[in-house]
Amino acid sequence: MKKKIRVLLIVAASVVILFVVLIAVMFGVMNKMNKEVLDKQVNTEIDMEQVADGTYTGSSDGGLVKVEVEVEVKDHKIVNINLLKHECGTGKPAESMLEEMVKKNTDDVDYVSGATASSRTIRNAVNQALQSGVEGF
Repeated sequence: MKKKIRVLLIVAASVVILFVVLIAVMFGVMNKMNKEVLDKQVNTEIDMEQVADGTYTGSSDGGLVKVEVEVEVKDHKIVNINLLKHECGTGKPAESMLEEMVKKNTDDVDYVSGATASSRTIRNAVNQALQSGVEGF
C-alpha cells in the first residue's frame, strides 16, 4: 500500500512540475512576442509649435495593450487628453502619464514603473495623435 501511495505522489509531483514549466514557457513566449510588438512602435519628436489647434485622435496596439486617445491642442499647447480606450492587464497606473503630458506639453514623459507596456502604448497613441496635427505628416 505504501508503495502505491509513493508512486501516486511521484506521478502527482511530476504532473505539477510539468504544468509549472509549461506555464513558465508560455509566459516567456508571450513576453517575447509582446516585446517585439512594442519595439515596432515609433515615436516621432513633436515640435508643439508645429501642431495646429484642434482635436486629434491616435491609437496604438502594443500587443497585450491597446490604446485610443483624443488630444486637444490650443495655442500649441496640449490642453486635454481623453483616454478613449485602454485595454490592458494591470497597466492602469500608466494612465497618470496623461496628466504629466498635459503639464509638460509633450508626449515624451517618463514611463510608469511596473506598467511599461501600457506606458509605451499610451505614449505612442498620443504621439500618433499629435503627428496628425502637424502639417506635412
